[in-house]
Amino acid sequence: MSSEMYYIGKAHWGSILQRWLEKYTILAPQAQKGGLFLKSVTTENISSIVYEEARPVQPLKTFLFPSLEEVAGKDFQPEKPWLFLNVKACDLKALSIFDRAFSGEFTDPHYQHRRTESVFVSSDCTQPWSTCFCTLVGGKPYAEVGFDLNLSKIWDGFVIEIGSKRGSALLEGYDEALKEMVKEEREALEKMRRECTQRVDKQNKKFSFSKSHKEVVSKHWESKVWQKHAETCVECGACNHACPTCHCYFLDDVTRKAFVKLRGWDACMYSGYAVTAGGGTPRPQLFERFRNRYLCKFKHLEENYEMIGCTGCGRCIEGCQGEIDMRETLKDLSMS
Repeated sequence: MSSEMYYIGKAHWGSILQRWLEKYTILAPQAQKGGLFLKSVTTENISSIVYEEARPVQPLKTFLFPSLEEVAGKDFQPEKPWLFLNVKACDLKALSIFDRAFSGEFTDPHYQHRRTESVFVSSDCTQPWSTCFCTLVGGKPYAEVGFDLNLSKIWDGFVIEIGSKRGSALLEGYDEALKEMVKEEREALEKMRRECTQRVDKQNKKFSFSKSHKEVVSKHWESKVWQKHAETCVECGACNHACPTCHCYFLDDVTRKAFVKLRGWDACMYSGYAVTAGGGTPRPQLFERFRNRYLCKFKHLEENYEMIGCTGCGRCIEGCQGEIDMRETLKDLSMS
């Protein structure tokens, strides 16, 4: 474990949040009908923040890469910089895909501005959903890199791990509140992480296989499994839009009183995806579009970005009207 780890009590933590609210717009998971949602934190609802459990309904891209925005003109800038609180490891990992897509050779200024101006305070999962499968795709239910600060709720306070200079700056002035960790706190943290990892492993044991995901999707191109699992798909695109790593988009030139160029999310499950002039399409059959999504996640992104495009968050499973479970599809493919 990092040496930059401290323990802070609940009372001191409340004071830190109040100070952060002066400088940042804090977005944190809060419970409402339908699940956990990232909502703005105020002094009035600060006690409603959910620190444990798993990730919220919306992925981070909802804010950093909005579903519809103007891209020819002034970039949207929030009144205060965003501070994302209690980001889970699966969502934090997804930012690596977006960084490669939009911060590489051809930088997207809209995404880059939001990304660099935002602060990310992650937190450990302690109550994963039944659809969570981060350990199946090489992840863990707690963040190890990519955060400014990470929180681990222990007893009546938090273990705070500093992950960047920006994170260290967030704690300036609270030296007296930050206690050096003792043996009991370290052991409690290790136990909590171990038990949560084991829980995710256990609920996904029946879906595990020894082959790599790339091998499974690449070597079973002609498998009937694709047609079988695509039978209940209604092409709603929920799996794409809920996914924290999907980043396909379309550009639309709109002329009203003035010229406007809009960018909006696209979905490879749509029948109109990749259609060319005259109505031609490389994937006319539904199962072909279904297959392409898996190839993108586990083959193409790995070849281009050296990382798979799935973080195991399970949102695609929860949002699917056809009750398609990615884990079952991959398992069936591995056995075909």
